[in-house]
Amino acid sequence: MRQRSPFSGTLSDVDVSLLREFLEIAAAGGITAAEPRLNKSKSAISIGLTKLEQRLGVRLCERGRSGFSLTEQGRLIHTATEQLMSEINRFSDFVGSASHRLEGEVSVMIDDSFVFEMEQPIASTIAKMNEHYPQLDLKIRMTAPDRVLESVLEGNADLGFTGLIRSSDALNLMPMFDEEMGLFCGADHPLFNMPEAELSYEILQRYSFVRTGVTQTEEFRNFLSGLSFQASAPTILSRILLILSSRYLGFVPLAFAAFWEGKGSIRELRVPGSRVKIGCYLVHRKSRPLGMAAGIFKDTLSDEVKKHVASLPK
Repeated sequence: MRQRSPFSGTLSDVDVSLLREFLEIAAAGGITAAEPRLNKSKSAISIGLTKLEQRLGVRLCERGRSGFSLTEQGRLIHTATEQLMSEINRFSDFVGSASHRLEGEVSVMIDDSFVFEMEQPIASTIAKMNEHYPQLDLKIRMTAPDRVLESVLEGNADLGFTGLIRSSDALNLMPMFDEEMGLFCGADHPLFNMPEAELSYEILQRYSFVRTGVTQTEEFRNFLSGLSFQASAPTILSRILLILSSRYLGFVPLAFAAFWEGKGSIRELRVPGSRVKIGCYLVHRKSRPLGMAAGIFKDTLSDEVKKHVASLPK
């Protein structure tokens, strides 16, 4: 068998393609799981992975009956490949910008509650991106706050716009605005008609609550610690349904609650500590530098949110 020459550091188009496939295999957790991602057969994927290992002169992963796992060298090359693909995308962005065309894809995950408070700046950002860069493929998804963070950390989204912040050295955070939340009950709940002067924390402790994942401040965590949480609702729409059932009390943003308050379907329960301001942020992964398109989206959304917040009544 002819001895293969060691990797010289020069990448061909085929090498780049095989490296992209390697990222997909690792993300899927194995060759079989990568078949639908790559739209290739298991044997074709395996042959490509073997070619890449021969080209680089290292074994990238263990695969067999014991399962799939990256080797130590595989983990190093995986990290380097992520950085390489990010730089390739950035280069494409810069070339597109130089020719007044920005192509490719920008993926943004947004808390589902923001559509009721930040719909104007979000919509304006989308409109401006489409006006200036019509070839750009925008992927916008409204989802639960915990899913926003997971998607950014896992590399499935370029940007996240969320109020759920966990301490992480892996994320860059850009403060955007403060969202005020209050405590609400449905129209058939025993507390709906109770005069506000008679409400107290002790009375609230008698009833069941919907869990809330956004607990940024120590003061709010202390307020929640004495309450009874009997239901979970990851999205804001599922949470309002539980509140509307009049079987649970729950915290939702004031701007979001206004629609149902106006119909008389829910009522805010005001006791000391029941209102809280939540900081909302644009987040992206430190290890995944934003391409030009994602960077422009980030800056445009930041400007639009600032203008919107400045226009609100004080």
